Amino acid sequence: MNSNGCDWRTVKKYVDKEDFSPAHPAPKPEPESKLNKFKPLIDQWLTDDLNAPRKQRHTAKRVHRRLQEQTEIPGYDCSYRLTAEYVSKKKKELRQKKSAEGNLPLEHFPGEAQADFGCADFYENGKKYEEAKYLVLSFPYSNGGFLQLNYGENLE
Repeated sequence: MNSNGCDWRTVKKYVDKEDFSPAHPAPKPEPESKLNKFKPLIDQWLTDDLNAPRKQRHTAKRVHRRLQEQTEIPGYDCSYRLTAEYVSKKKKELRQKKSAEGNLPLEHFPGEAQADFGCADFYENGKKYEEAKYLVLSFPYSNGGFLQLNYGENLE
C-alpha cells in the first residue's frame, strides 16, 4: 500500500487499461427444449404446407395432435403451449422468407399500354361470326381500354 491507500497493482491495472467500458454479460445458452427432437419433423410439415391449399395447412393444434398420435419418434410429452409457440415462430419465419424471395411493385406509367389478341364468337346484325379475331388494348394507368373485333386475320 502506498500513502494514498491504493495498492500499486491496482494502480498499474488502471494505468495500463485502454477501454474502460463495462464488459457485456455473455448471453446465456438456450436451455434444451423437449421439442428439439421433433423440430425437424414439424419444420418439414410446415414447409410442405407452403404448397398446400390454405384450408389444408397445419395449425398448431393439428401439429400437437399429430405428434401425440402418429409420431415416429417415441416420447412426445410436450405441452400444447410449447408446440404452439414454436409453430407460430416457424410460420412467421417461413412467411418472411417467402416474401423476401421477390416481390416487385406493380407500377404503370401514363401512356403505357398492354395488347392482347384472341378469338371469340360474336353477333353482328343477327349474324353469328365464330372464332372471329379481336384485339384488346388496355391502359393500366387510367384503367381505360379499347376493343376491336375483326372478321379474320388479315390487313384490317
